[in-house]
Amino acid sequence: MDQSIKAGVYGFLLAVVINLFSPIYLDFIPSFLVAILVIYIFRLGALKDGLVAAFMTYIFTDGILGTIVLATSYFANQPYGPFNIDVWTMFSSIVSAVTAVIAGYIGVWLAQKRKPARELPAPIPPQLPPV
Repeated sequence: MDQSIKAGVYGFLLAVVINLFSPIYLDFIPSFLVAILVIYIFRLGALKDGLVAAFMTYIFTDGILGTIVLATSYFANQPYGPFNIDVWTMFSSIVSAVTAVIAGYIGVWLAQKRKPARELPAPIPPQLPPV
């Protein structure tokens, strides 16, 4: 479980950096790709761990980016409205949750297909002198 939490923390940090330095708003795409990447890198083979890492990546990324948008509007003394509600606004949170589950499944599947790390052979112990 510690590895999944660590993967989620690295995931949301990387997703926030990608979103901040991207010239356009990419919505859930950076979180999706980063969640798969961190699950693969941390070799999270259990579905529970993969889903924890994916949801941590998504939830914290959305929370931090939302806070940054609201803070910039506040400090620039701009109103946040008028806020138009359209179809995408209604379904974006559902799509985000579904893609988090999909990213968890894909990341775990890729991590399970990954070959185990090579281990160095054990050193040969020295010969004991005859008694």
